[in-house]
Amino acid sequence: MIPICARRREREALEHRPYSFDGSAVEKLETAVSAYHGCRFTVAFNTPESAMTAALVTAGVNSGDAVIAGAMAPQHHYNALARLQADIRYCDIGLDGTLYPKALESLAREEIKAAAFAHFEGIRSASPGLPETAVIEDITASLTPFTVTRTTVWSLETVMPEGVEKTGFLLTDDQEAAETAKRFRNSGRKDGVLWNYDLLLKGSDAALSALTASVALHQMETLGTACDKRMETASRLDGLLGTSTLFDRLNRSADDAPNTYAILLTPQLYCPKEDIFSAIEENGVEAAVCCKPVYKTRAYRDDGIRLSVTEDFYKALLQLPCHHRLNLQETERIAESVREATGTYAYRGCRF
Repeated sequence: MIPICARRREREALEHRPYSFDGSAVEKLETAVSAYHGCRFTVAFNTPESAMTAALVTAGVNSGDAVIAGAMAPQHHYNALARLQADIRYCDIGLDGTLYPKALESLAREEIKAAAFAHFEGIRSASPGLPETAVIEDITASLTPFTVTRTTVWSLETVMPEGVEKTGFLLTDDQEAAETAKRFRNSGRKDGVLWNYDLLLKGSDAALSALTASVALHQMETLGTACDKRMETASRLDGLLGTSTLFDRLNRSADDAPNTYAILLTPQLYCPKEDIFSAIEENGVEAAVCCKPVYKTRAYRDDGIRLSVTEDFYKALLQLPCHHRLNLQETERIAESVREATGTYAYRGCRF
């Protein structure tokens, strides 16, 4: 099976390379990440969720505060917001998977503490301009360097081998935000004289281990190559799939290194989408639909919400492998599987 994510194929980083304990590995990794993105401060965490929670804390989000988020954002958005007991204000999205500007502007007229903006699957989009609201940008699906202008959450998860922590990073140029984030990952603790201490905020034990930091430092050495191969694979799939009346591709720039190759099925394929998905997987290609409208899940269910574009996007979305661990033959097989599956079921449409 051609995997949707490269993590299973990154095991050689653990199998063929020894690691010795380096007590300063986390600090070295933070310095390397800051240099990679050109920001002043990086604070490392064990997961994207921990980094997102810390970002919300640095924005001053407390229980009951209103925070704008898309309903098809990465799962760590909702876990972080639930942990802080924030009041989630769902924003409809555009057909690029990011917050729809007009819907965002409408929500921003209310009393909003922060907005969480995710760049969908590593395709970088224009950031929202909300001068009165703290905006947290999520680029966890991207591996390419990013110009940090606001508090930003990043991760090396897609190149980290299975079996180690996913990693999460808070990127900022604000020293106070960085210090707050570091205190958060240290359980909110400030040591005093002798055994005395104080808890300055409700933090978390979310530090990244030195071992994982050592692995991450090694993985960072090949990020440039990984990004180039993702871009090459995406471009090759563009050529192999060509234009089709059965699906559209998400718009992206030449500098984007997408995490998956996302297509949007035409409405006539919404009903046979399950069959298309199964046919692709039966051909040995792992497919995915990264997320569903979160208000349709049991944990966050809210029958009073309906976001029309979000729901259409969910019906249309189908994701295919597009990572740096694919070879030419696999890329050709991915394209062939998509063409065959969509063509086979195009005739059927809906029965209602």
